[in-house]
Parts: sequence; C-alpha cells; structure tokens
Amino acid sequence: MEVSDIIAGLALLVSASALIVTLRSFKSQSRLTDREIELVRIQIQQAHGEAKREKTASVSARLNRIDRTNWRLRVFNTGPATARNVRLLLDDQNHIIEESFANDKFPMNKLEKGQSVDLAAMVHMQTPPKEWLRIAWEDPSGEVKENRVEITI
Repeated sequence: MEVSDIIAGLALLVSASALIVTLRSFKSQSRLTDREIELVRIQIQQAHGEAKREKTASVSARLNRIDRTNWRLRVFNTGPATARNVRLLLDDQNHIIEESFANDKFPMNKLEKGQSVDLAAMVHMQTPPKEWLRIAWEDPSGEVKENRVEITI
C-alpha cells in the first residue's frame, strides 16, 4: 500500500461521511418544511375562522327587573357584526311579552354591535317561571340565524 492509496481511502471516507451528513440534513430540513406547511395551514384556518366570526352577529335576550312591578325584556347584539331584519318569533305560549309591544319595535332593520332594544314585559303571579323566546336575524353574509333563549323570572 502506498501513500496515494491511503490518501484515496481517506478521501473516500471523508466523502462518504459528508454524504451521510448531507442526507441527514436533507431529512431534517424536510421535517422542518412539513411542520412549516402544517403551521401555515393552521394559520390560514384560523384566519378564515376569524373572518367568518367578524361577519357573525349574536342576538340574545334577557329579562330585567326595573323595580318591584316593572320588567323589561332587553334584546341585544353581542356579536361583532350588525344583525339585519331582527325578528321576535312569539308563539301562543308567550305570557311575558304583549304581541302589540313586540310588533311596534320588530322587525328591526338592523341591530348594531352592542345595541339593545327594551320591551315592556308583563310579569304577574300566573306567569310561568321560565319561557322560551325565539329571535331570528340575518348576518352580513346573508345567512339567516335563529337563537332560542330561555327567559327566566
């Protein structure tokens, strides 16, 4: 064995080890790229979800006692978007809201974020302790939403 053979063998070992290190770094880079792609997917999904939430109104109602004998039903929008064509859907079982009071104020063209509307409520000894009220509205996306709210005394 000559010196040139030894040098050639060492060069072969060095190039083989460099090849192994390069393959490992490619594998590591590939894993990192896959994680980055997954992270971008998650960020895109979150952005779409937030954009959808920004176009969603959330209309609800609550019965408030003003004094000993006066009650008000407050209909309000807690969502970030404006609710359009807000309607109270009263059924025959309704004992709290007089239909004429509701017809005076509803349907509303729009209910802005944080805006509320008060209706006079009639609470008496025969009023059931809880009733259901349905509220329907349209989101800015044009989708019709409905919320069924339990009103308790």
